[in-house]
Amino acid sequence: MGLQTYKKYIYYLKSTGICIVVMGSCWLMYQLRQMSQILGSTVPTNVLNLEQTRAQYIYIDDPRFKDVLMFRKTKNLQSSVPNQTFSISHIILKWWKSLSRNVAYKLLHLAQHGDQTEQLKALYMLNSLQYLRELKIIDWHYQHIAQMLDAKTAICLARMPNADKRFFLKPPYYHIQHKLYDTIEQVHKLLLHLNTLSQNTHPCLIHFLNKKFRDSQRDGLIFEHDLTSLGMAASPAVIWDQELLQSCVQALCHHSCHEQYSRDIVDAGGLSVLMILKKIFNNNINICVLLAKTISNISLHSEYLEQIFQAGWIGTLVEWSHNPDIRLSVPASRALANLDVNESEHVKYPRRIYLLHPLHKSKTNTKLDVVFLHGLLGGIFITWRQRDDSPAYAVVDPYMANNGTDEVSTMIGEQSQDFLRDLAYDLRKREWDKLGQDFEIILDDFPQNINENTCGPYFCSENSVSMKKCERDRRYRTQCWPKDWLPEDVPYIRVIGVNYDSNLSMWTPLCPIDGMKTTLSERSGEYLEKLLTAGIGIRPTIWVCHSMGGLLVKKMLVDEWKNGDKKNICKNTRGIIFYSTPHRGSRVAVLKHTTQMLLWPSVEVQELREESPHLLKLHEEFLDMLKQFRIEIISFSETKSTLVTALKVPFQFVSPKSADPGIGEFYEIAQDHLSICKPASRHSFLYQKLLSILKRHVTPHENEKLSPIMEFLCLPSKLF
Repeated sequence: MGLQTYKKYIYYLKSTGICIVVMGSCWLMYQLRQMSQILGSTVPTNVLNLEQTRAQYIYIDDPRFKDVLMFRKTKNLQSSVPNQTFSISHIILKWWKSLSRNVAYKLLHLAQHGDQTEQLKALYMLNSLQYLRELKIIDWHYQHIAQMLDAKTAICLARMPNADKRFFLKPPYYHIQHKLYDTIEQVHKLLLHLNTLSQNTHPCLIHFLNKKFRDSQRDGLIFEHDLTSLGMAASPAVIWDQELLQSCVQALCHHSCHEQYSRDIVDAGGLSVLMILKKIFNNNINICVLLAKTISNISLHSEYLEQIFQAGWIGTLVEWSHNPDIRLSVPASRALANLDVNESEHVKYPRRIYLLHPLHKSKTNTKLDVVFLHGLLGGIFITWRQRDDSPAYAVVDPYMANNGTDEVSTMIGEQSQDFLRDLAYDLRKREWDKLGQDFEIILDDFPQNINENTCGPYFCSENSVSMKKCERDRRYRTQCWPKDWLPEDVPYIRVIGVNYDSNLSMWTPLCPIDGMKTTLSERSGEYLEKLLTAGIGIRPTIWVCHSMGGLLVKKMLVDEWKNGDKKNICKNTRGIIFYSTPHRGSRVAVLKHTTQMLLWPSVEVQELREESPHLLKLHEEFLDMLKQFRIEIISFSETKSTLVTALKVPFQFVSPKSADPGIGEFYEIAQDHLSICKPASRHSFLYQKLLSILKRHVTPHENEKLSPIMEFLCLPSKLF
């Protein structure tokens, strides 16, 4: 009886076990099927299906095939490929790569079809995928994503910090080698077409065509260089060489400077011609700057984004935006910012208005606008440079202070001078760190004279952040300190630079179209409209101006004040910093009648004469405006003469009397007119005073910084 009961229990256990195994297998197969569907949905089919007009490619994810030719005559492809042993780590790595690719494709799909917040998060994640960044041998992952990019997503990805240029396809037919004569002929036809589209209304283009190509065409078909190669004609008066081609690039850039003409370049098919020119002059930085300015002028018309994308200019602009030469990087970044419709739908940066920071998309909210305007004959990349160290004005560095001769250098002699210099610096810095932590250091460019409204700062502690950056500033000199220094020291700001042409004499050749706006009043209306287009007036603003730029700022604010301040520019102006602004005129305009007849001074120079009624009236209206709006005024004045001309004749452009507006803080600095706006380092008083004002008007509150993993988890659930 007990044996039968035992057998019965055994039977029940076996039956139960079989049922459990069968049901478990079914459940496992069901889970595998569900997982397969989930993984399959990770890559949407509508994303993987490329447009029919684009070429189809097969990418091989195996570095062993990189040396196998496409048309190699072999029956077995594997026979020419070395065998590879597969380990568990290799299998796991391959699975991880596959998962990373799937995530990248899903992020791209979300960036293209999600809402604005989801798009931004997905683009940041896509740009920061370490797996894609670390690939060095195989780039098909980037190329595959590049083929799936549309124009709007591409421009958003291009504006990501440290965007990888492999995300963007090369221009069409980039491999074709164009002959010089054929290229010049293409550019010539483009210029003729542009002249036709503009209805012969641009005198500069007409003059250029008549001067450079007056003898280059016969019956509209045969050119002189063709006849010369056949021995049928003499060499043309204008030589068809790279110098002529460079002149054509300058003509195209000048033609694009006018908004009504920049559209014509795209309509005439000029984007592909500009790409050919970029390929020819890829190593010529000056020509690349002209091409970047041309594309930047075209970028004001965002409706041409698709044509610019198809011509391959997005990847080129990304490459240029990371160039160390700011003459190239700033116009390229401005073009990308103008084309980014999602971010700059109502904000554009017209010609001569440069975005200096942020050059890329930023997660921080802008709290303050800082606008820089240069003076007569100045420029963004000329006026706002870091001042070169001069032996006459050298400031003693506490780290480099040394009493007597360095004994170590004396003993060893001339050998290993760089090593000895670094060693001596480290020893003196270590000694200073022990003794000088509690010291306060007087700032460079210490004022010689001040008024009763001044409040510093005049000192900084040795262990301050600016002091620690000072040595780096002296070693790596900046070409534009507003662009490089201010964003590091004051976050949450937008830095804008304004460029405008100015001349000393009317003998200087001018474009008839540009030359119509030369007076202070005309410039005020022109640049006020451009700054409004760039979004000035939306948030608090601080103006930083040198010399004549201060007069232009005063004129713009007074004109807006008279019109009722409808755009809130006066209301949102928090401060103005004047660097040697001639409120009562400048001695540069003091010329006798005989001298004026010879030099023929420009309108700008004539308006700057001392005690000019127009300047005095402008300043009086400016003071009346300040009674209504509370604006902080800081003024710096030069006290040294500037050495002008090759003979080094000393000349003081602006006297302290003229530089003092009679309101706000006033400082006299022992610098000349050209150096008054160029701090030598971060602990220059000229910079620290501006820095203190900016920090006072910015109320930062740090946003919580999330790790890439947390950002990934914060994405919507439909990603998974």
